[in-house]
Order: sequence, then structure tokens, then C-alpha cells
Amino acid sequence: MTNDQETLPVIETTLDPSGVVGALKTMSKRGKLAGFQLGSETGSAIVDAHGTPFDSDLIVQSESDGDQTRVIFQLVMRRKMPMVFALILVVTIWPGLPLTESFMLSFGWYERLLGDSIQTWMWYLPLTVLPAPFAWRTAILKSKKSAHQHALETIERIRSVVSS
Repeated sequence: MTNDQETLPVIETTLDPSGVVGALKTMSKRGKLAGFQLGSETGSAIVDAHGTPFDSDLIVQSESDGDQTRVIFQLVMRRKMPMVFALILVVTIWPGLPLTESFMLSFGWYERLLGDSIQTWMWYLPLTVLPAPFAWRTAILKSKKSAHQHALETIERIRSVVSS
């Protein structure tokens, strides 16, 4: 996440890291913080950042510096669903070829049009394989943008609770 558009704000608070996590737990119990999980480190947590079509995790990290605590956020897309989507894109291309060919051959004009010069796979594969990476990339970019927007909304709700 190196884009300026994707930079997440940092919250300064007088709460200590355990106080920040306590406030997040309270928000979660009230239904104001979806997907709350305690992180593996002290002063850290993970919450949902809903994206369309793929969700992300908003990692909340609290770092104490004497009297002040900085609450830092990082957005990480979950990998499972984008990989499933890519696999489905790839796997569904080949079964579509015999289906398309049998459908097209049911029309008499199709066989007369193509004759022996062109076979169905010669036009079907470019029409299905070439757009697949673009569909995947578009879904990823859309997910990052919508998850970032949801993360900003969640951070503002967190700010209202942890800021003194």
C-alpha cells in the first residue's frame, strides 16, 4: 500500500496499548466493530474492512511512546477469495469450449460459415482467455478501493472512541 490514496491515518491517544484494545473490544461487543480479533502482539487487533468483491483485514497496532500512544493501521487483502476467483476463471474456460461448439453447431449456418478453415477453439479461446487477467485485475483494484473506503470509515469510528 504505497499509494498516497491508500495512506491510512494515524491516531494519537493518551490511552495505553491495552486501553486501546479494551476500547476496541467494547466497540466489538456493542456491534460497532465487525470481525474484531485480538492480534498476536500486545496492543494489536484485526478488524474487517469490507471490500467489493473481496474483503480485507484492517490491522490495528498500538505503539506507546511514554505519555502518548500511536494507533497505526495497515490494510491487507485476504488472499483466499481472490485466488479462488482466479482459479474459477481459469477452470471454467475449457469446459465452455465444447458447450459453445455444440450450441453453435446446432445452427446450420455456423457449420457452413466456418467450413473446414476455422475451428471453434480458434476464436473461442482468445475471446475467453485474453479478458480473464483484466477481469481479475479489475476485481482486485475495485476491492482495494472499496476496502480502503470502509477502513477510513472504521478508523473514524475508532478515533471517536480512543481519542481523549
